[in-house]
Amino acid sequence: MKKIVFILGLLLFSGLQAEQIPIEDFAKKSQFKDVRISPDGKHVAFTYEDDNQVKLAIMDLENKDIKFSFGAGDGREIIQFFWPNNDRVVMLQRKITGWLDGARQYPRLVAGNIDGTERDLLWDFQRSSLRIVSDLESDPEKILVGKYHFTEGDVKLHRMDIYKGELYYEQDSPRPVGENGLIRSINVDLDDVPRFAVELDLMDEDDATDDIQRLHIKNKKGEWESIILPKKREDFPSPSAIGFNEAGDRFYFTSNHDLDHDGTEGLFVLDTETKKIELLFRHDDVDILGGIYGSEGEVIGAYYEPGYPSYYYLDNPDVAKEVSFHKRLRASFKGSKLRMSNYSDDGRLSIVNVSSDKNPGDFYLFNRETNKARYIASSMPHIDPKKMAQVEPFAMNARDGLKMYGQMTIPNGKELKDLPMVVFPHGGPYGVADSWRFDWRAQLLANRGYLVLQLNYRGSGGYGDDFREAGNGEWGTKMQDDLADATLWAINQGFADKNRVCMHGISYGGYASMNAAVRHPDLYQCVIPEAGLYDAELQWDKADSFRNASEEYKNSFLTMSFGSADQETLEERSPAFHAEKVKAPVFLIHGEDDVRVPIENAYVMEEALKKAGKEVQTYYREDGHGFQKVEYRIESFELIFDFLEEHIGK
Repeated sequence: MKKIVFILGLLLFSGLQAEQIPIEDFAKKSQFKDVRISPDGKHVAFTYEDDNQVKLAIMDLENKDIKFSFGAGDGREIIQFFWPNNDRVVMLQRKITGWLDGARQYPRLVAGNIDGTERDLLWDFQRSSLRIVSDLESDPEKILVGKYHFTEGDVKLHRMDIYKGELYYEQDSPRPVGENGLIRSINVDLDDVPRFAVELDLMDEDDATDDIQRLHIKNKKGEWESIILPKKREDFPSPSAIGFNEAGDRFYFTSNHDLDHDGTEGLFVLDTETKKIELLFRHDDVDILGGIYGSEGEVIGAYYEPGYPSYYYLDNPDVAKEVSFHKRLRASFKGSKLRMSNYSDDGRLSIVNVSSDKNPGDFYLFNRETNKARYIASSMPHIDPKKMAQVEPFAMNARDGLKMYGQMTIPNGKELKDLPMVVFPHGGPYGVADSWRFDWRAQLLANRGYLVLQLNYRGSGGYGDDFREAGNGEWGTKMQDDLADATLWAINQGFADKNRVCMHGISYGGYASMNAAVRHPDLYQCVIPEAGLYDAELQWDKADSFRNASEEYKNSFLTMSFGSADQETLEERSPAFHAEKVKAPVFLIHGEDDVRVPIENAYVMEEALKKAGKEVQTYYREDGHGFQKVEYRIESFELIFDFLEEHIGK
C-alpha cells in the first residue's frame, strides 16, 4: 500500500499566486457531459448543457459539422445514450429535478436517426424497469435488455427493436433454481451470449442470514449450470459483475464472500468450465470500484482509490497488449484519471476522458494507429486547470482507532499553516464518498483562500461493508465525532487555525453542519447547513423517501440511522430540539421545492434558533434539493463568502 503523507517541503508554498475567479465560473454546469464515437468511427455523439437542459448532438468527425441536435422537451433532459448502429442513437431521458432531489423523474427510452428523422419512444419506465445489457453488435436493429417488474421479481432478457420499441422474450434467459429464487442480474460475454447470472434465494423471509446466492454459468455445451457462492459468515455477500475475458471462459467480479467479516470488495475470477473461483487482488482499506477494459470490451484490470487513483492489471499474456496501451495512455496524461468511453468497431479509435483534481474533464479522440490524441471538448471549458487548487489525500484514525480517508483542497499561493478552514462533509450519508477529483464547491472555497477538508466518515462507501455498517445508528454521534476528529487533526497538524473553522455541507452534510454546532459548540466559529434535516420525525413524515412506505419500513430506516425509532432518541439527535446549545452563528440555506428534505426542516430550525436568542441568517429560494439554478448558486455563495469573512476572516 502506498502510504499517504504530506511532503511539507513541497506543499508549504504553491508556485502560483491566487487569482480570484468569478463565482459564476465554478457555479456553471458542465457544458459537455459525455462523448461517444459511432461504431464506424465517422461521428461522435455528445451531451451538452443548453439553457438548463442537457441535450445531445451528432458531429461529423471529418468536417466537424453538427448534423442534428436532440432535445428532450420542456423540463426534461438526456442523461445517457449509446450507439446501437452507425445511423441511430438510443437516449435515456428524464424530468429535470433538483441536484440531489428524490422527486419522480419519469424516465423514458427514446431513439432517433442521426439526421433527426424517425424519432421514437421505445419504452416508458412507468410500465416496468429496463436495464441495457448489450447493444447487440450482430443485430443492428435490436438491443438486449433486462426487464423487471415488481410483480414478477425476476429479471428476464428481451430483445428490443430500436425502431418500434417492441420486446421479444429471449429464450436463453436463466431460470431460478431455488424454490424462492429470483434472478437479479444477467451478463453476456463479448459475443453477446448470456453467460452469467446471479440468483438470490430467499429461504426464510424473516431470516436474512439463511439466504443463498447462486451463480448461473453457461458451459461450452450451451447449458446453464448453477453453483452456490461460498461464504464464511451469516449474511449473504452480493457479487458485482466486472465482465468477461475475450475467450469467454473467465468471468471477473467483485465480492467479499471469502471473508468472515464484511471487509473490502476484492477482484475475483471464475473459470466457467472448472467453476473454480480465485481471488486476484484485494486492498486492505478500499473496495475495487470498477473494471478496466480493452478495445473489444474484455477485462484487463480494475481500479481502486486509496487516496489517489490506483490500478491493478491482469498478469495474462492475452491482455498484455491492451495493458501496455493503457499504461502508455496513462503516461501521456500523467497525474490524471482516465476513462475510455468507447471504441470504434475496428478498435482503432477511442474516446478518452481525462480528468483530475484540477481538471473537470477533457475529451480526446485517440487513434491507436498514429498514437495521437485529438482534442474534442472540455467538460467545463471556462475552467483553467492551471489556476485550480491542489487536492491532497490524507489518512487518519478516529478516536476509537477506526482508519479514515479524506482529502484537503489547498489554496494556491498560501502557506499550509494556520489557514481558515471549511469542513465540507458529503451527503448521503451511507455508501456515498468524496474522492480525488474536481469538486467545484471545494475549488471555489479554496480560490477564496479557505482550506477545505472533506472526510469520508464511517458509513461512507468504498471502504468495505464493515466501514459502512460502522455508521449504522450513528447519525449525530460517532459520525459527527469523526468530523470533529478530522477537524482537530488538521488543527493539530498546524494546517488550520483553531479560531477560524466553519462547517458547510448539503443534505446529510447539512444535518452534520447544524449538529456540529450542537455537539461540538466550541470547535466551530460558524456553520452553514444547506438542505439539511433538523427534526427527524418531521423529516420522515413529510419527505418523499417514505411517502408510500409502511410504518415498519420507516421505523427500520430510522433505527438504522439513529439507533432507535422512539421519540426520545429522535429528539435527542435532532438539532432543532437543542438550539440552546448552539454558540456559533448559523446560515441556513434551503430550496423551497425540496421534496427529499422538505423546507419545513429549515423553518423549524430557524424558529428554534430565534426563540433561543441565537444568531441565524437564511437564504430560501424556489428550487430543489441542492440548487439547480445557476443564479441561486451564485447568489448563495456571494452570501456565504460574506458570512465566512465576518466570522472566520478572509
